[in-house]
Amino acid sequence: MELTTGPLSSAINLTKQTVGSTLALEHALIMLLLLVGLLSIQREQWRFVPWVILAGVALSLLTPIHARHMAWPLISALVLPPLLWQVAVRLAVVQSEFTLRAGLAWLLVTLLFGLALGVGAGVPPTSALLLGILATSLMWQVREHATGSTELGVFGQLALAILLVEIDVTLHPQARFWGSLFVGVTLGLILGYVGVRVAFRLPAGDARNYFCLGLAYFAYLAGVLIGASGVVTTTMTGLMVAVYGYNVGLWPTSEALPAPLNRFGVFVLMAGTFLLLGWQAHVPLTITRIAGLGLGLVAAAIGIVIGRWLVPLPEEVTLPLPQALLRKERKVALLMLGTFLLWPQGAFLEPWSLALALLLALVTMFGLRVMLNLVFDLFEIEQRPFDTSTAEKKEISSE
Repeated sequence: MELTTGPLSSAINLTKQTVGSTLALEHALIMLLLLVGLLSIQREQWRFVPWVILAGVALSLLTPIHARHMAWPLISALVLPPLLWQVAVRLAVVQSEFTLRAGLAWLLVTLLFGLALGVGAGVPPTSALLLGILATSLMWQVREHATGSTELGVFGQLALAILLVEIDVTLHPQARFWGSLFVGVTLGLILGYVGVRVAFRLPAGDARNYFCLGLAYFAYLAGVLIGASGVVTTTMTGLMVAVYGYNVGLWPTSEALPAPLNRFGVFVLMAGTFLLLGWQAHVPLTITRIAGLGLGLVAAAIGIVIGRWLVPLPEEVTLPLPQALLRKERKVALLMLGTFLLWPQGAFLEPWSLALALLLALVTMFGLRVMLNLVFDLFEIEQRPFDTSTAEKKEISSE
């Protein structure tokens, strides 16, 4: 006899709803991670990215729901290391100092996106804020090609990675993160140093790049296996390889730094996983979602104006407003298209989980850099600034 009423039945129903929400949220976070990774790809693979995202969206609209169990830790281990390595490289080449005006502009644009998502698309407030942070970070990445890298361009990606791996989004934050932070930093420093010495023995070019890709996966798995933070270990390893390797001559220019996301094999892996999960995430197309997409694009346009007003670009790299809108909004539009149509309706993000992820992302970004500087000072290694002028000119001309 099946119980349909009473405390036991209510508890069972609540458990099912909680489990369903948990699975939906994990699916949503993985999809966001893949979207950000795909949109961070540059060079020759970029021309395929819009088609992959559109194909994933089409699969979600045309295919009925398929309830299949996904091994989320395995999927995270496959897609996170290349993305975290790319974050580490961006942190390594940071040239512009953080200013109050830049922070205010970033915050205003984030709030604009959050309002557009919450009011226009009916996304819950915490989820809307997370998506707004990611959209703003993508806009800042485009802007940084002309002004030099800052932490604002990678903050959203790092927060998303920490939220996915290091925080229990349904029960409580994992207190072990604070204890594993130091272990992850230490392990990352060691692996980064060893990685640089080994890379010197390899021929320049693809051999070193593929070695660094393997090192990213090894660092992530090593961190997880010993109980350290996989996110911190991988990011610290990439940061050490980039900065230490550049200072000892392994990488002659910033253009030579390994960029796993731009490798064709990594692109195929991320694109295939995105299409698979898009097939699993059947979300109906509604007027509300379409309206939210339109409002999001309006928020992006206003955000560009705010950015120009609070943090003006140098005159020699300032583009006409229509061209600037096109450059930034195409990535933002793809992010929002994928988000609106692939974000499961049952996904719910606890405010405390999001707040902790943002705090840990800040601690990680600045803590890793401080630890790296301390190590360099201890061993009397002089850091020379990255020469990014050539890379920036190529990026600007290609846009």
